[in-house]
Amino acid sequence: MVMTPAERASAVAFSYKNCELSAIAPSEAMVAAANGYQRGTIDLSNFVETPERTTRHRDHDESELRDDRIFARSVRLIDYGWPAIGGLGELKTIHRGLFVGAMNNAGQLRSDSGNGIGDDTKIATKRPDATEGSRTHENRQRINPYFPASLIETGAANIVSQLGEQDYFSGLDRAGFIRALAGVYDELNALHPFAYGNGMVLRMFASELTHAIGWDLDWGSLTFEYRKATDLALFEHDISELERMFTSIIRLANPTRIFLISGWDQGPAH
Repeated sequence: MVMTPAERASAVAFSYKNCELSAIAPSEAMVAAANGYQRGTIDLSNFVETPERTTRHRDHDESELRDDRIFARSVRLIDYGWPAIGGLGELKTIHRGLFVGAMNNAGQLRSDSGNGIGDDTKIATKRPDATEGSRTHENRQRINPYFPASLIETGAANIVSQLGEQDYFSGLDRAGFIRALAGVYDELNALHPFAYGNGMVLRMFASELTHAIGWDLDWGSLTFEYRKATDLALFEHDISELERMFTSIIRLANPTRIFLISGWDQGPAH
């Protein structure tokens, strides 16, 4: 199915913001190509090949090439879509789509600590208990808040079971949905199934999940408050900032677009 100009703008805007929140910055050449893709003067295939094409004509470093590839693959993944099968299988599909050809082990679960693209570099052995939650930020660097690698599949199955029991939040009002979304977002963040890129995967998964039950998430206004909210939930078991964040970015669903971002070149999200 051919995407409309508005859908292409949404794909680019979301991908740009998703990368930004994980400290990934596409090059000027990649941004220019994205503008062409939005206008329809560059097709998706040529857009995705931009990183390889431009490296032949300019000096580059590996991190810049990596960032360009991830950005391009994010746009492609939104254009192609993916099966909304839920659970760990869907997270793997999203991860593979984002990072295949850009990073090693795309779509594979972590076995130990990773390189931390857009994530904390400490891969955890356990979630902190209530007493650990009061420790200082400095001590947080030594706390391992994530699921043990050996329990990722079990943890994912438990989260999916919880979602199923709540009918994927479909019967909740706005306030109830925000509370439930903040809780499961924290659980998936703590699951941390991959060595890198978990934040990018989780934002895409949450956007799709939310849209399916009549809401959209406009990530466009978020900056430092995103990390503040996720860290507070992860280290202190306090999801109040996540609830506040989602309250500020949730919108009634636009049936024609899932990945809505205010700003970029498309104006308001709705």
